[in-house]
Amino acid sequence: MKKNELVDIIRTIVKEEVHNALPQLLMEVLAEKMSENSASILESRKQADQVPTRKPNFNVGLEEPVKKQQVQAPKVYTKNPLLNQVLNETVGGVPIEEQTSAPSAIDVIKTLPKEALNENKEVAAVANALTRDYSKLLKAVDAKAKSKRPA
Repeated sequence: MKKNELVDIIRTIVKEEVHNALPQLLMEVLAEKMSENSASILESRKQADQVPTRKPNFNVGLEEPVKKQQVQAPKVYTKNPLLNQVLNETVGGVPIEEQTSAPSAIDVIKTLPKEALNENKEVAAVANALTRDYSKLLKAVDAKAKSKRPA
């Protein structure tokens, strides 16, 4: 028997053993992981159950009735019903940048007090780099790029 034949025989035997043993091992590992996950899910459910419940309201009949909002009929923008549905869902429009509540990083840096910039040199360097006027640099880069381009 040659060495290559022995290697092939060993490979086939190993493949068969792995093929036979792998499903059992996977089931054991999955069962272990599932039990760990179920334990964490049970803990989260117990915590959720510990949330205090609201007291019953016995004055239900004395309250004013809740006014129901009238549902408006969807407008017809096009003949395509799918497009109409999407357009009716987005009636409010896309929010404009000015309407967002979070200020940009540059706005925050511009509003930093000068004392804060004087205390921390790294912050001052970053603030300087972000608020610098780069228009002259970009014009020079464009001019250099135009000179290297073939006509």
